[in-house]
Amino acid sequence: MKLNARQIWLIAGLSMGMLGSSTLAQVAPPPTESKKEEPAAQPEAGAAQSETTKATQPQAQPEKRPLMTHTPGARTDATENLPTSTPYPKLLAKDENGKIIRLTELPDILALRSNPTVGQRSVTAIMPVLYGRRARFERLVIDNLDLYWMVTDGRLETMDLNDIKKMSEIAEMIKPLVGRTTLSQELRNRGILTRTQAGMNEYIVNEYKQGVTTEIQFESEEPLSEIMRFILQDSIHETIQAYRAMLAELSFQVADLVKETQLSSSAAIALADLQAPLAENKEEQQAHLAKLDEAFRALSLEEGIELLTAMRNQRKNPDISPAIQEINVMHDRKIDISDKDTMQGTIKFGDGREIDTRKAREEYDKKLQQEKEELEKAKEGGSGAGVPVDD
Repeated sequence: MKLNARQIWLIAGLSMGMLGSSTLAQVAPPPTESKKEEPAAQPEAGAAQSETTKATQPQAQPEKRPLMTHTPGARTDATENLPTSTPYPKLLAKDENGKIIRLTELPDILALRSNPTVGQRSVTAIMPVLYGRRARFERLVIDNLDLYWMVTDGRLETMDLNDIKKMSEIAEMIKPLVGRTTLSQELRNRGILTRTQAGMNEYIVNEYKQGVTTEIQFESEEPLSEIMRFILQDSIHETIQAYRAMLAELSFQVADLVKETQLSSSAAIALADLQAPLAENKEEQQAHLAKLDEAFRALSLEEGIELLTAMRNQRKNPDISPAIQEINVMHDRKIDISDKDTMQGTIKFGDGREIDTRKAREEYDKKLQQEKEELEKAKEGGSGAGVPVDD
């Protein structure tokens, strides 16, 4: 089924409003009880250490890292080389009660707009990565649909996470639903953002997440449990976005797809009865999608996988989600100097090299135009060139 412009717009808006972000890069450490260190027993000079001394000497223990299921994106390099003193819109904002407003859009995307080192000219190169990430997370959802249903049935919101062993077990359980890298990391790894640009993006994201965890520590009755809940939900944010966007896309074609896949169970028939276009009112959207989600979870695992797969395959290009729309990384106080002719000229280096920035800009523009054309071909159902869907 071909989606019209309004339907695409609704899906795109909906998919940006779920939970926190993909991974928690650097968080303020959860509160712990201080322990007094006892000096280790030392053997006499020149004498062999006795068995008794060996038994009482504290042994080095491997550090336990139960909070995350993968390297959480923390950067070890210093931030002094980042333009952190340049004014930028922070992601931290508070409501009328003084509470930090939890972001619904992916913080890494919002950070691109706040990031003073990223201009709109970078968007052409960023967009294929956004399409590729969404395609990967869609396949991740389909491949682990039973696990996704189990993890997102409300148990993370109600689970007691004060037990370290239990936290580790949960973190390990959700590992298949967690992406390998954050968006900022992938953009740096692919050479789309420089080290400084990506570092600044991560700095802005981490600033927000550290603010949230600090607030939790000071205001929650069970800070460790609440911080862990924030981390775990945050780590599967892009997965939740992908699922919810596919559900929204399914909404106005589910009856057609049930018929196409020849599903005949009572659960499939009940789901087909919910086919309807998304309302523009956000509350009505959420209410309809909640009903759709409940009915979708009543399907068998095989039926759910078949339906989502059929929905992706009916697109012109299965890896181009209509929920992903071009981003705007500019704001009213941000100037993209790469567009200023006055900033162009010849740069001379101490070793005698010279670079004509006008020529370099022309080559860069040519490369971006080529990537844009490849992406447009992919959207029209071509080979998918320009959309990096490997992970």
